[in-house]
Amino acid sequence: MSTAWMLLSGSIFTFITGIFYIVNGRKARDTVKRVDSWFEQEKKAERKSFVLLIGDKFDSSELSESLQKKLVQADLKLKPSEYTGIYILLLALLTFINVFILGLYVFIGFLFAYVIVALGSKFFLNSRKGKRMDTFNEQLPEICRMMSNGIKAGQTIPQAMEMVGRDVKEPSKNEFQQMDYQLKLGDSLEYVMNGFKERVPSNDITIFVSTILIQQRVGGNLAEVLSTMAETLEERSRVHKEIRTVTAESRSIAYILIFMPFLMAMMMNLFIKGFLNVLFTPFGMILSAIFAGIVSIAFFIIKRITNIRV
Repeated sequence: MSTAWMLLSGSIFTFITGIFYIVNGRKARDTVKRVDSWFEQEKKAERKSFVLLIGDKFDSSELSESLQKKLVQADLKLKPSEYTGIYILLLALLTFINVFILGLYVFIGFLFAYVIVALGSKFFLNSRKGKRMDTFNEQLPEICRMMSNGIKAGQTIPQAMEMVGRDVKEPSKNEFQQMDYQLKLGDSLEYVMNGFKERVPSNDITIFVSTILIQQRVGGNLAEVLSTMAETLEERSRVHKEIRTVTAESRSIAYILIFMPFLMAMMMNLFIKGFLNVLFTPFGMILSAIFAGIVSIAFFIIKRITNIRV
């Protein structure tokens, strides 16, 4: 019972500490916003980590680079230390639930909590990243037309990008404003466009960036190329939506195939405490490995069938 109180106390302490630093961080952000309002470009990405010492060191370390890239691609206004703190808090709470409510062994409860949080985190980030890329892909034809019209009217590429950042909607608005700000500070067009491609890892964006950079180097009628690209992207988008509609049921089955057995096992464990402990005997682990292999193969096959490239 002492272990239960220790885990519960640790979770409550972590939660209260997080709330305290979030409140203090909000006050600091209000001050930063007032200072940023004096300048033309508001640095929206600059936020203060709620972990003042350890968090700042983690944010500046090499360990956080990969996570920072994922957070940017998912359009989450969080520092790596903040996301990691939420990750650890959820891991502690799920471990407590698994051990003291569901009746699992400590190691098994922690293992289940880690698998759930890890998979949930990956799914959440990929989902946010996918939605953001889809929004960019939908806005890209309009962006191509706006830049094409601007170049036809005699604007340079940076001027056309500035116009897009002024007139287009979010999330493209913020990205093009950031690129315009970088260009005004003296960064090269190639560096700025490659950074944009890294923040939005979409095939359509890659084609868009490559087209502009190649046309800048070798010359040519960029306005006509962008106009043609807008028509092609719109047609691809229409076909892609039709394919996603047709394959929606199959893709849903693939995810249900993964989550349903775990949900059923958790429900059984609510009625029979320690039901899942049997799975961690030698024979149970063999059966679990065989079952996981079969489900993984079925999931992979369904995903491959429904992944139709346009």
